[in-house]
Amino acid sequence: MTLIQLTLKNLTRRPVRTALTIMGIGVGIGAVVALLGLAWGLSKGWAEAQKARGTDLVVRNAAGGLLAQPFDATVIDTVRQCPLVDKAANMLTEVLSIEEAPMVVVSGREWGSYLWDYLEPVEGRKPKDATEKSVVLGSIAAEMLNKKVGDSVTIEVEDFLVVGIVDAKAVVENGSIFMNLEALQNVMQKENRVNFVNIRLKDRLSDPQAAINELSRMLPQYKVQTAGDLAAQNDGVKTFEAMNWATSIVALLVGTFGVMNTMFMSVFERTREIGVLIALGWRRSRILWMIIYESLMLCAAAGILGVVFGIGLLKVMSQTHWMQGKLEPYFGPDLIGLALLLAMVVGLLSGLYPALRCTRINPSIALRQ
Repeated sequence: MTLIQLTLKNLTRRPVRTALTIMGIGVGIGAVVALLGLAWGLSKGWAEAQKARGTDLVVRNAAGGLLAQPFDATVIDTVRQCPLVDKAANMLTEVLSIEEAPMVVVSGREWGSYLWDYLEPVEGRKPKDATEKSVVLGSIAAEMLNKKVGDSVTIEVEDFLVVGIVDAKAVVENGSIFMNLEALQNVMQKENRVNFVNIRLKDRLSDPQAAINELSRMLPQYKVQTAGDLAAQNDGVKTFEAMNWATSIVALLVGTFGVMNTMFMSVFERTREIGVLIALGWRRSRILWMIIYESLMLCAAAGILGVVFGIGLLKVMSQTHWMQGKLEPYFGPDLIGLALLLAMVVGLLSGLYPALRCTRINPSIALRQ
């Protein structure tokens, strides 16, 4: 019988205990997948939204928060003076409770800017002009709000006509409501205030660092960053990811102690058997690896279970009103690989101490037990 076969046999001796241990650490790994999938999905979703808009750089207030703090809309005049800037457009973004939906992104965009160009009507049309009291809905927002062309939607205390449903090329954008910038400013009582200036550079294939340096010099009190870094460097997103990591670490620690307890019980129950193996000539290093292999196999199975559980949890959460249209949970190969790696690290750490204790067993004493 090989060492691997003996290890598998030892795990199947107590099938209920083995199954409960796998489920315990599997829940911890599933929590890691779900929590990090939300955090990474949030960052990735906002980056995809900027890419869909064709935005290269963003100017925002240096103050932190998930949504940047509003500032004077006339900042765009300074931005347009930069020789490296091709187009610039003001935008005010709010997250509001809209009718039955608890959280919907409402995006007010400067009329006639490039921020309207990529919105492709699926039904209806875009607003006729800046004076029309109307909105267009992303495809997910229309489904979430149960609206069609010709309906009205209430934003704060005013009603707006839904004139179109659009495909906005990104999940965050498809979960949004789009309207003229001035209309949203009036509704929110933020006249001449915006929280983003979107910039498209003249040479879009070049390194944007030169433009960042120039704009930062022109606007020292504001933050200029690439569209891809907007979410990754956002204080709110960083805090959300840090909290998720902290929760994941706690879950993994609980799982580690659970596996360690299982391995100690296994060693205690097999003290006589281990003493026999040592008396028959087994090297103590082989005994050590037998226990570590058991722990690694437990956690490998738990890692696979946890990945499946975490992905299922992400899919369920993505359909809730709180998540739908705001982010698309991420569960790429790097996240799955990280989860399985963490499972193996837990297996190694939780099995190492019981294995070391096991190698110190005195065979003559063990045989008398």
